[in-house]
Amino acid sequence: MIQAQHRFWADFIFQPYLTRLFKRHFHTIQLLGDLPEVPNHLPLLLLPNHSTWWDGFFIYLLNKRIFRRTAYLMMLEAQLSKYKFFAKIGAYSIEPKHRQGIVESLEYTVELLKRGTPLISIFPQGELLPWHTRPLDYKRGVEWVLREYGKPVAILPVAIRTEFLGEKRPEVFFFFGDIKVCDSDTFRGMEWLEETETALLADLALRILRQEKGLNLLH
Repeated sequence: MIQAQHRFWADFIFQPYLTRLFKRHFHTIQLLGDLPEVPNHLPLLLLPNHSTWWDGFFIYLLNKRIFRRTAYLMMLEAQLSKYKFFAKIGAYSIEPKHRQGIVESLEYTVELLKRGTPLISIFPQGELLPWHTRPLDYKRGVEWVLREYGKPVAILPVAIRTEFLGEKRPEVFFFFGDIKVCDSDTFRGMEWLEETETALLADLALRILRQEKGLNLLH
């Protein structure tokens, strides 16, 4: 697998580049609802749905504008092998077609959780699927990681949706769920996590329909 290799110079180059890219391709990137109150002393597992090519970049933006932690993102090995620069801003790989590759990446995730208070983002669906796909078909990697880590973690589901509305460029919407602090004994299972995300996506859809306005992360 490919491990993350954070480099200050890579962030220095990539952050302004990505901001320009977002402004060129999106009309707004809005956070609807309230900002989550994340316990500062715990590592954070950020768990989004995965329906666009941009999702990893969205997570990078959320961390830079809101959480400001050392961030890691699990990414398909085939993609990270093509774009190795992303390892220098926190991406690490998983090979979902090989059991040994999956285990190696999950073990590395546990190792990352032990590094103080990082933000680690995993797509529980394990693949890119259309936004309206139901059920979400969550894989069991998060459950495995919590069991092996054995200590409390802050879990934060987030819904992401991209829509063409009244503008030439699409608009992006984020909506956070509630923070859940749990360990392997108190975690309620992947079925519960999937139900939580499904409800969050439905709530986000209603907020977009009501034309709710939020914090524009492009400013």
